[in-house]
Amino acid sequence: MVQMKKGTIVAALVMGSMCFGHAAFSQETPTPQTETQQAQGPQEFSDAELESFIKANTSATEIQKASRDSIVAALEEENLTLERFNELAKAHRQKQLEEVAEGPDEIASFSSAAQQIVKIQPETKEKTQQAIEEEGLTVERYEAIMKAYQEDPAVQAKVRQLVAND
Repeated sequence: MVQMKKGTIVAALVMGSMCFGHAAFSQETPTPQTETQQAQGPQEFSDAELESFIKANTSATEIQKASRDSIVAALEEENLTLERFNELAKAHRQKQLEEVAEGPDEIASFSSAAQQIVKIQPETKEKTQQAIEEEGLTVERYEAIMKAYQEDPAVQAKVRQLVAND
């Protein structure tokens, strides 16, 4: 039971780092405080902060998974695969949608799915921010811990130790 829990939480951290990481907030510009913190080098995180990070990351990962499921459902509802949607999105960005699409019905399906996805993304971001803040962290602090977790073996080891002790 404990082994399964540890594996699940570590998987959630890995998944969260891939899904949430900096990409979820990539549209936000770093604050001078964040840049200063990054320039200072390694940061120290208390056990309490890391515990909050683990809980926030688990919640964020669940929110991201639900979001991906909603996006897949929106695509399936419009009879599009993720690959085809991405092809059409690329064509749309290049102003070649009419040339790439198989007809007006596929363009309408793409448009409908895109509108649904555009609604899902900000909701996901807001829910994720709330989950982080509910654990007593700011988004900036969460991202700093995530960055450290991704780059610093000592932080990874400490997080794994905390997970193992749960």
